[in-house]
Amino acid sequence: MTPFNNPLIRFVSEPKYRWLRHTLFILMGLILAFKGDIDVKDAISSEKARQAVLFVDTISFIFMLSMLYLLILVLIPYLLFRSKVFLFSLSFFAVLSLIYFVVWFLDFYYLRPVNPGRMVHIELSLLSFIQIGAVSTVLMGSVVGLKVFQKWIKDVQHMNELHQTSLKTELEQLKSQVNPHFLFNTLNNLFVLTKTDPEKASQVILGLSDLLRYQLYDSAKEKILLSKDIDFIHNLLALEKIRKNDFEYNIKTEGKVEGVGLPPFLFIPFVENAIKHGSSTVGHSYLTVDFRITDKQLHFSSVNSKPPVKSNSIGGLGLKNITRRLELLFPGKYILETDNKADKYIVKLSIPL
Repeated sequence: MTPFNNPLIRFVSEPKYRWLRHTLFILMGLILAFKGDIDVKDAISSEKARQAVLFVDTISFIFMLSMLYLLILVLIPYLLFRSKVFLFSLSFFAVLSLIYFVVWFLDFYYLRPVNPGRMVHIELSLLSFIQIGAVSTVLMGSVVGLKVFQKWIKDVQHMNELHQTSLKTELEQLKSQVNPHFLFNTLNNLFVLTKTDPEKASQVILGLSDLLRYQLYDSAKEKILLSKDIDFIHNLLALEKIRKNDFEYNIKTEGKVEGVGLPPFLFIPFVENAIKHGSSTVGHSYLTVDFRITDKQLHFSSVNSKPPVKSNSIGGLGLKNITRRLELLFPGKYILETDNKADKYIVKLSIPL
C-alpha cells in the first residue's frame, strides 16, 4: 500500500469526503463549545445567567466558525497559496485580534452584568490577548496545516500524473523511432537489390510486407509474446540472408519461451545494429542471437562478426533509443553490457520477467 492509499490520508485529502469532513468538524466544534456551556450552567443558579452563557457560547461558536471558514475559503487559497505570505500573516493577526475583541465584548456586555463575581471574565489587557490568541492560533494553525497538507498531496499526485504521462509519451515516441529507423535501412538495401538482383528484390518485398504487418498490428500493443518477437527477428535475418549470400545467422532459445510477454521491439535494435555494422560487402559474416529464460529473468545476447574494413562506429539512433527505453521500462532492474572486440561485437542484456 502506497502512503497516498492510506485510508486516513484518503479521507483527509480526497474531495469526495469533503462533506463528511466538514460535518465532523462542525459536530466536534458544537461538542467542545456546549460541553463547557453545560458545565458552567450547572454552577450558576440564576436562570438569567444561564441564558446569557448559552447566548454568548452560541454567538462565539458561530463567529469562530465564520472566522475558520474565512481562513479556509479566502485567506489560505487567495493569499497563502498564491505566495502572498506577508498579506496572509497580517490577515491572520487581524483575525486573531478580531476574535479577542469579540470575545471580550460578549463577556463584558452579556456575562458580567448577570454574574459579575462568580465567573472568570476576559480583561482588556495584553495578557488576555496573548492567552486567547494562543488558543485561537492553535485552532487556526491546525486548519492551516491541514489545508497545506491537502495541497501538498494534490501537488504530488499531479506531478506524479504528469511524470507518468510524460514517460508514456516518451516511450511511445522512442518505440515509434525504432520502426522508421529499421524501415529506412531495409529500403536502402532494397534499392540496391532492384538494380543488382531484381529476383531477390521481389523476395525482399514479400518478406518486408510480413514485417510491416507485424509492426502495424502487433508492435502497437503494450506487450507482445516473446515468440512473436523471435519470429520477427528470424524474418528480418532471412531478408538479410537473401540480400547477402555469405551471411550466416543462428537463433537459439533456452527455457520456456512460450507465453512470455514483453514490450515490443526490445531486441530488434540490437539485431538491426548487428546487421548494419557487422556485415561486409565481401567475405563471410555471421550473427548469433540467444534467448535464455531462467527464474523470472530473460537473458539476451547477440554476437556478430565485424568486417575486415573498418566501418563507422558501432551504435547510432537505434541503440540510443533502446537504452533510453530500458531505463524507462526497467529502471535499475536491467543489465546491459557491450563488448567491442577486434573481430566481433557482443551484446548482453538481462531484464526481469
